[in-house]
Amino acid sequence: METSQGIYRTFMLRITLAAASLVALLLVALLVMVFLVANYQTDVAIEGQARLAEGAIAIRGQHVEKTALDYGAWDDAVDHLVVALDAQWADENIGRPTFQNLGFDMAFVIAPDDRAVYGMVDGNRTNRPFEQILDGAFADLLVRQRRGDRHDPESGLVVAAGQLAIAAVAPIRKLDSLGNEHHSQHLLAVVDVLDEELVAEIGRNYLLPELEIVASKQEADVSVPLRTRQGAVVGALAWRPDRPGDALLRAAIPMWCVLTLGFGLLTALIVRQARGAARMIADSEKRATHDVLTGLPNRLHFFELLDAASRELVEGGSGFAVLYLDLDGFKAANDRHGHDAGDEVLRQVAERIKRAIDPQDVVARLGGDEFALILHARSRLADIQSIGNTLIRKISVPFQIGPHGAVSVGATVGATLAPVDGTDSLTLLRNADEALFLGKRSGKGQLRFFEAPITRMAG
Repeated sequence: METSQGIYRTFMLRITLAAASLVALLLVALLVMVFLVANYQTDVAIEGQARLAEGAIAIRGQHVEKTALDYGAWDDAVDHLVVALDAQWADENIGRPTFQNLGFDMAFVIAPDDRAVYGMVDGNRTNRPFEQILDGAFADLLVRQRRGDRHDPESGLVVAAGQLAIAAVAPIRKLDSLGNEHHSQHLLAVVDVLDEELVAEIGRNYLLPELEIVASKQEADVSVPLRTRQGAVVGALAWRPDRPGDALLRAAIPMWCVLTLGFGLLTALIVRQARGAARMIADSEKRATHDVLTGLPNRLHFFELLDAASRELVEGGSGFAVLYLDLDGFKAANDRHGHDAGDEVLRQVAERIKRAIDPQDVVARLGGDEFALILHARSRLADIQSIGNTLIRKISVPFQIGPHGAVSVGATVGATLAPVDGTDSLTLLRNADEALFLGKRSGKGQLRFFEAPITRMAG
């Protein structure tokens, strides 16, 4: 017969084994959860970094494209590059400024027969045909540009002298040109080589450590492919990824092993790490949707906000206005005072615009010296006129830029109203852009409303 001592020992053993089994099961489940959360955090962080890498190249491409368009849409360029080629003028006004002030490596003037009549590489004039420097993807850009809208540029990845580069092609035309001589136009090509220095700068700006270009996606653990406009993969962007999940594992596993700290401490650690990862993910999302220089929403995020406003309007919401603002004289100021001074002007312009509108309104930087606004619950022309004039007046006040002193720029604004001029986001932005174009043609420094084919009746 088993004694009371034996019965008690058996009871405690069973209780201990049951409790130990339950705790062991919980600890195993917790360890599995830690690994799953860590992998999820790392995957989300890497996905956000990949979006940043793709967005960085896209934004750089927009900058190259905008530069080609700005230098091409210039009356003096037509006189000195098309009517009668003046290579010295091209050196001083196209080749060297794009190289010295903007950091672009190549510039070409392409005749209607797709022959380079002027070229500058690394600040030095060259007579080499561009076919010896640029690969077939560049020739494809020329074909696309001549087939497309005569006022629009084309851009994409090319191989320039054995290195990946961003190329943009834009027509050389007078600013107010409305002709149809598209296929007989001279073109301006600007090429920005993605060398180690530029890629490293992009990596610093977008918090992508050790960013580099590799020959193929398979050469790196984390990378995004780089494609030409034809879809051909010409390389990949790789970087040392931020792995928040690894930090979680380094902190959680030792804690898990030290049973004396208990289940509660480990749970608290997971919660704290999860909150930190959430903040990191939020920061990554902000970097992917906001302009690095000004902190404003970028082009991608602006379209999302404009789509949301359009959907709300269709569902019975209030009308709103879309404004497209472009700085007058910024390129000249940027060339005169340098890139750093130009960046500071853009930052101060962003602050002045934010102070001039209501908190619920939206202002975004679309790229270069272009900004766009959504003015919610605004449908009266007089209100929009007042806000537009206020923006133009405030921006025209000279900017104090450190050692450069006073720097002056102006602004021209195009405006369109929803739902009067449309409800689709792309239509509204195109309307505002068209109004801006007409405003610049008719004298700059003014607000111009979109004029529909049928004259709008004042309400």
